[in-house]
Amino acid sequence: MLRPPGGPPRNPAGSASGCRVLRRRSPLQCALPRTRLPRMNRVFFAGGRSRWFLMLAMAAGLAQADPAQLPTARSVEELRDQLQQQVTAPRFAGALWGVKVVAAESGAVVFEHHAERLMSPASNSKLFVGALALDAAGGDYRMATPVSVTTAPDRSGRVRGDLVVSGRGDPGWKLAAGETNFWRLFDPFVALVTNAGIQRITGHVIADGTWLQTPPHGASWTVDDLENAEGAEVAGITLLQNLAQLEVAPGPQPGAPARLALRQPHTGLALDNRVTTVTNGGPTRVAARRVFGEATLRVFGTVALDTNDVVAVPVPHPAQWFASALREALLRAGVRVDGVALGVRWPDRAGLPSERVALGEILSAPMRDLVRDFMKPSQNLETDLVFAHIGERRRTPETPPGRTAEQLAVAALEEFLETNGLPVGDLRFDEGAGLSRNNLTTARLTLGLLEVMSRHRAAEDFLASLPVAGVDGTLRRRMKGTPAEENVRAKTGTLRWVNALSGHVTSAAGEPLLFSFYLNRYAAPPGRSGRDELDALAVTLARFAGRSDTTLEKLFAPHGRLVLRSLPGAPFPHPARLGGHTYRGEFFPGTPHYCDSTVAVFVPHTLRADQAADLVVYFHGWRNAVPGVLGQFQLIEQLAASGRNAVLVVPQGPRFAPDSFGGKLEDAGGFKRFLADVQVVLRNLGVGGEAAGRIILAGHSGGYRPMAAILEQLDASALVREVWVFDGWYGGTEQFLGWQQAQGGRLVNIYTEDGGTKAETARALERLRQRQVPVFTGEHADLNGDALRTNRVIFLRSDLPHHDVVAGRETFRLLLETAGDSR
Repeated sequence: MLRPPGGPPRNPAGSASGCRVLRRRSPLQCALPRTRLPRMNRVFFAGGRSRWFLMLAMAAGLAQADPAQLPTARSVEELRDQLQQQVTAPRFAGALWGVKVVAAESGAVVFEHHAERLMSPASNSKLFVGALALDAAGGDYRMATPVSVTTAPDRSGRVRGDLVVSGRGDPGWKLAAGETNFWRLFDPFVALVTNAGIQRITGHVIADGTWLQTPPHGASWTVDDLENAEGAEVAGITLLQNLAQLEVAPGPQPGAPARLALRQPHTGLALDNRVTTVTNGGPTRVAARRVFGEATLRVFGTVALDTNDVVAVPVPHPAQWFASALREALLRAGVRVDGVALGVRWPDRAGLPSERVALGEILSAPMRDLVRDFMKPSQNLETDLVFAHIGERRRTPETPPGRTAEQLAVAALEEFLETNGLPVGDLRFDEGAGLSRNNLTTARLTLGLLEVMSRHRAAEDFLASLPVAGVDGTLRRRMKGTPAEENVRAKTGTLRWVNALSGHVTSAAGEPLLFSFYLNRYAAPPGRSGRDELDALAVTLARFAGRSDTTLEKLFAPHGRLVLRSLPGAPFPHPARLGGHTYRGEFFPGTPHYCDSTVAVFVPHTLRADQAADLVVYFHGWRNAVPGVLGQFQLIEQLAASGRNAVLVVPQGPRFAPDSFGGKLEDAGGFKRFLADVQVVLRNLGVGGEAAGRIILAGHSGGYRPMAAILEQLDASALVREVWVFDGWYGGTEQFLGWQQAQGGRLVNIYTEDGGTKAETARALERLRQRQVPVFTGEHADLNGDALRTNRVIFLRSDLPHHDVVAGRETFRLLLETAGDSR
């Protein structure tokens, strides 16, 4: 048996065998009959334990390939394997995934992984708010902000009473990009007053925010949220997203207090300066904290002499801020105001005048623009305002007192989902922005929402609201330089232990796909982030060169017939890996890494039944699976192009695991049992008869190990006529050379400088020299048919990368064309 020193790993604490007893067997679910463990042969390698580990490390090429560097998937099976490989990587052992991908046009499920799992969506919650707003109000809808006075102005332009601005949650009172004049915000209000001929207001300027019956914070926000920019107060009347900019400038010399100033007036904030100036190049770290309910902003930290900083800080009681600033704006416009500024918020209505004379109303931007403006930058306050506005529109006299606009909006959202046939039980929302850690949903529901909105009357508006990768919003710096750039349109979501990405992508084949990715509780290793993991999945979809209905069988149909079968004699499952396998501290559980009994069998159209057919058995290397092997190494295309009368067989080895173990093929008689299963498949395909041609073993990288084990078995080695090792000579030298000496078959070894096989190849060449065995050595680049036909032991140095030696220069085809011709 070829195995790492110390034997197979024990089960992790608390686990059973690692496999389940099943009524029906699946390639990815492990079930074994109750049989005695077979005797296993041993194959040893020169160099001892340390060299064994070094060789296996090199066999991997990289400890873990960057998902963005995976081969382009051409079939849906390859795509599923790549996505599965990414979400089941060992670094996610303590994390939770919820993933679903569907074809937008057909609705066919392309991939799903725990799509039913309730997950924290963070700002993916905004997808639901945007959809509800466009459905309930429509893209053309505008919020109206009434402006009134308590008495009509007299002939002299005097209002003997108050001016009242009644907020309805319009989030649009903010400066345009590049605009710095704070007072421009109030031009529409000042214009209404002056156009009415008003020159003097004897009463107060009142900002009435009571229409929106909602508390100043979202449901189940944390205390920390209330003192940072993401948790600005929710109010019926707002200003500048209820944020002020605090400028922090250095003092005159190190050790001096910094200089603090608020850019906007009338915030009501008092500053407690605890920021110290430090030398040029020193750290600039500023934190502003305010105890909820207080108006004192305590500012801590340091600022370098050569640096200035600006910190966004929430403003308490935004209605009061609005009223105070509007009063001054009126004074600046020449309108005299005798009274004071008053801000009123729900549930307080004391002092609000009941009699009012309308001056007019200020209309918001269309709802489609409001949705876009909170979706692209993921703006929490604007989301909460739109959500609460939609809820407040549903209030009736029968609505129970104290029920908030937010609660009414959640009820409206649930009705919207139910009306559209979506699983409303997958929604657990307290608020709309996603700042609440209590919000829960599933990839299944989010994907369903995307499907509904893709055929909704507001589909165009909804799609236009999503950030575009590498272009704008929260995706403007992400996925640049990849096929996802300017392609993926998706909503992001981020909290401390939450990452989310859901939206649209067009595959390389031009097929629109919808996806929802949730990743929770992920403690990213150094150099990675949760965003990186989600982006890698999106890039994989963007690179997909097939279509959702492109199966492996369809993909390779022009070349012949491909079938995928689950065979009893396949390498896995195997008792030695039921409990999984640990490599360099990473644990790979039995399911799904060691329970796939898939075997690919390909019969080319050109197969001639009246001639002996060779059987080419190919073994893949680490971290791979059959669909990806067929696509990446172009085995079928090369076989078809060779014209060889041969059948290709590719068994699934360890699935996406750093492991060369050959499973049952390393057991005594295992290879012969495997061949018997393959013959049954061939007879069912109409090929029939026992294999009368050659058996050729071929393998790349870690595939060397099952080949070496097969050659050590006397009853199997005599069946094999050729052995081709593609940059996989990490060990098994005695088995390979012993077989060649005993059987006289053709042995081909292609190695690279940096694939980890050069040292063992040198030792093999020395043994061949000592045994006076003729060896052809040369360059892979100079490979030609004559050399292959006239030599029986061939060692070639390749200048190609490790993963290119099989398909590069069509080496597999050349070997097939010359099989059996060496003499």
